[in-house]
Amino acid sequence: MADTPAPVGALDRSRWSPRIQLGWERRNARWWGLGVAGAVVVMAGVAMAVWGMLPVDLHEPTHNAGVMSPTCGLTRSVVAVFRGDVATAWRYNPAGLLVAGFSVAFLMRLVVGSIAGRGPVLRVRPGRLGWITLGLALAMLEIRQQGQAQLLMTTGLR
Repeated sequence: MADTPAPVGALDRSRWSPRIQLGWERRNARWWGLGVAGAVVVMAGVAMAVWGMLPVDLHEPTHNAGVMSPTCGLTRSVVAVFRGDVATAWRYNPAGLLVAGFSVAFLMRLVVGSIAGRGPVLRVRPGRLGWITLGLALAMLEIRQQGQAQLLMTTGLR
């Protein structure tokens, strides 16, 4: 009975449901790029938290027209996280909390992997439901950021 094919149109749960695995991996080279990216974000975020934001306009072309993207305010949000001001980070862009957290995690993974010769690995296979959820979250973030246009068009943090 296990070889009986599912009827056409039946819901295949393996394609829809997310799968998460936590384990250890000996190869550190695979994670090197993310670790370096995490180090760059952490170092730049801490530097800007201490010495101030860069005097360069990093906005996309649509920003000056008042059209905000999901990434608007992300730099200011990450800098606010490294200053310890979570409320300001949330106001500028909630995704900044995730970027700062993942950057620190990838940097720590690189350090642990370099010292121990292996490191923790979190494998996430989002499945269709996960991708749909991510798409909806990005759409909601876009709507939220557009509602924050007045704040995001100011010069922001110093």
